[in-house]
Amino acid sequence: MKILIISFKAGEGHNSAAKAILERVEHEGHEGEIVDFLGLFSDKISNAVNVSYVGIVKHVPALFGTFYKLSSGISRCSPSWLHSPLYLDSAIISKRLRTYLEKNGPYDGIVATHLMPAQALAHMKKHGYNLPVTIAVATDYTYYPFWQEVAACDYYVIPNEGLIPTYVKRGMPREKLCPYGIPIRMSFVDLPTREESRAHLGFDADTPLYLVMGGSMGAGSMQKFAKKFHEKMPKNEHMIIICGKNEVLRASLEKHFAGVDNVHIVGFTLDIPKYMMACDVLYTKPGGLSSSEALSCRIPTVHTAPIPGCESDNFRFFTKKGCSLGAKSINKQIECGLRLMASPELRTEMRVAQAKCAKPYSSLDIFKLIEKHRSQKENGGES
Repeated sequence: MKILIISFKAGEGHNSAAKAILERVEHEGHEGEIVDFLGLFSDKISNAVNVSYVGIVKHVPALFGTFYKLSSGISRCSPSWLHSPLYLDSAIISKRLRTYLEKNGPYDGIVATHLMPAQALAHMKKHGYNLPVTIAVATDYTYYPFWQEVAACDYYVIPNEGLIPTYVKRGMPREKLCPYGIPIRMSFVDLPTREESRAHLGFDADTPLYLVMGGSMGAGSMQKFAKKFHEKMPKNEHMIIICGKNEVLRASLEKHFAGVDNVHIVGFTLDIPKYMMACDVLYTKPGGLSSSEALSCRIPTVHTAPIPGCESDNFRFFTKKGCSLGAKSINKQIECGLRLMASPELRTEMRVAQAKCAKPYSSLDIFKLIEKHRSQKENGGES
């Protein structure tokens, strides 16, 4: 099979989901490729949109929250015949997508990990363009504004069956909803044990260990959190801070904690699954992908303050389900983590709740859905 995955540069969540699907396709012995949707129109515009998005959510998140809230309100009130500006833009770019498909296809399935490429696929199907099975993937635990505009796609992969009533209420066909979860890398499926992970990373089996995922947070906020947390953290407990590609944050923290034995600063690493499995308590922002990875690892989690918008919905979903504790202020976040560390019973309860919500095989389920449609097509059935 040959499968096309269309992503969108606006943070890393959509791209991470696309890469997870591609990894699965190739693992199953088939061909796949990822294309950047806006890049079909202009790489410069795509990069500019990504830089602008990251800048807004990092420096003026309230502005993004206001835009998201306004979009949600318009989406709920808009009549079905009135399309959003995003849909109209997607329809324009769909001409470039059509050219790409004709040049590089045929494909056995197309997966979109963002609203706009899904809108483009829906537009093409409405106007009679012959497409293979089309699947739109949601990468947050919520209903996106204007998601009803992708209703012409064949299937919609959503993070959890608990979201089905909301999607149906907003006009999405129930039979097209697939609560497979958010696609995550296969390294979060075939996980090492806690003991193996600690041995690999060089930590004793009995050391109380916090993991703080801070790569996308501003250096100032993480500095403040880490300093306060270290002041309140018992001396026998250790904290690992993963900065990702944020070199400014890494240098700042390394300078501040120079000579401190129980604080460990880590830059970009491919060993995130091992770090998650090794820790007792995880601090992370409530992004859809990172939260799904934590679910798969069954790691007691404290969600830090969300970026207003999708992350706020993720925050509410996880805390309501008992899959995380959460707080918006640094002091309360610290209290949550200390409380989890002090209570094995509370951590066990949270792991049980996480086990009920975890869906680590989303990418495999998506692959099997495409495989099923190809088989039906070959046997003369509907595709």
